[in-house]
Amino acid sequence: MSAPIPLRRNILVIKHGALGDFALAQGPMMAIRAHHLADRVVLLTTAPFADFAAASGMFDEIRVDSRPRFFQPGGWLRLIRWLRGGGFDRVYDLQTSDRSSLYFRLFPRPRPEWSGIARGASHRHDNPDRVRMHTVERQAEQLRIAGILHVPSTDLGWATADITRFALSQPYAVLAPGGSVHRADKRWPSRNFGELAAMLVADGIQPVVV
Repeated sequence: MSAPIPLRRNILVIKHGALGDFALAQGPMMAIRAHHLADRVVLLTTAPFADFAAASGMFDEIRVDSRPRFFQPGGWLRLIRWLRGGGFDRVYDLQTSDRSSLYFRLFPRPRPEWSGIARGASHRHDNPDRVRMHTVERQAEQLRIAGILHVPSTDLGWATADITRFALSQPYAVLAPGGSVHRADKRWPSRNFGELAAMLVADGIQPVVV
């Protein structure tokens, strides 16, 4: 008698942004994909990152979250219907925000396995020092609790595009000074970017600001 074929599970990954955090989450996303090779892995993200995530080839489906506000019941109803209709067996909340944790409550009981910080989650990351950890270390520890022991470093080698119209010299380095309006404490001073750009030029590297 042949061995039974394992059932394909539905896996949901939640990551809304922002750009830097989304890039740093590539390692955890790769680890989730490797851990669930035989499963269907769906990403719930925001519109600015949908095409970027699709180019990675790591997801079987990408869903754009409009992030409805509390006075938009229609948006919430569509989101609830989609979450409940997805048949998700496990959710990896890599956003770990108040909003994404609220999504845990939108599922009926029995809720899917949940890796995140939501109260009642099956694989809750409850380290009291998590807010002081670097994003990479924090998500690696979160995934270890969920049984994923190896998280590779971020690799954006797949992110290629035609950049000939920019007439860049080789080699070059891209600097993205932008930061969240409400997180001024996370911003690197503009003078530091200037000093870094000067160092790059001195080393024969063209700085490109986006």
